[in-house]
Amino acid sequence: MRARGFVGMVRRSMDETRRSWGVLAAVVVVGVALDQIAKQLAEAFLRGQGLVTVVEGFFELRYARNPGAFFSLGADLAPSVRRIFFIAASAAASALIVRLYAKAEPGQRLFRGSLALLLAGALGNLVDRVLWGEVIDFVHLYWRGVFDWATFNVADTYIVGGLALLVVDTFRRGGDRVNGAAAAEETST
Repeated sequence: MRARGFVGMVRRSMDETRRSWGVLAAVVVVGVALDQIAKQLAEAFLRGQGLVTVVEGFFELRYARNPGAFFSLGADLAPSVRRIFFIAASAAASALIVRLYAKAEPGQRLFRGSLALLLAGALGNLVDRVLWGEVIDFVHLYWRGVFDWATFNVADTYIVGGLALLVVDTFRRGGDRVNGAAAAEETST
């Protein structure tokens, strides 16, 4: 009787693991595909067009090639060094994300979701770096001279969204530990 209970538990765990990796694969494949489609549309319709205002005073589309990272960091490096560096950094980050995903507990859905978004963003930009040595950006947010954000792309939004979820998950789990420690302390006194 106990052996069947153990086998059932192992099967459920394996099913959950398969499902989890399937979700990761789906988020990454769909995310990278949407990112690449958006970049190809930007290439086809925005290149050489200047600015396309979407919401006056706030949101415009503008085609840009970014040889660097976030806010063009590293753009001043020699092109051959920059390309190798960013491809290696993106590949290393992707490998780390997959490793963290593999080590995550099944109940850590928010953490795993954040990692899936981070991986989709990293791989979306990695495709650009491998193909062109730079990233295609096309979304620009600003607010009447007060706020002027860097031009970015869909993969960048996945990265920012993944980081935001990671922060939420960290605070949520940290709060559970603090509350759990406080509750344990109250019961021991």
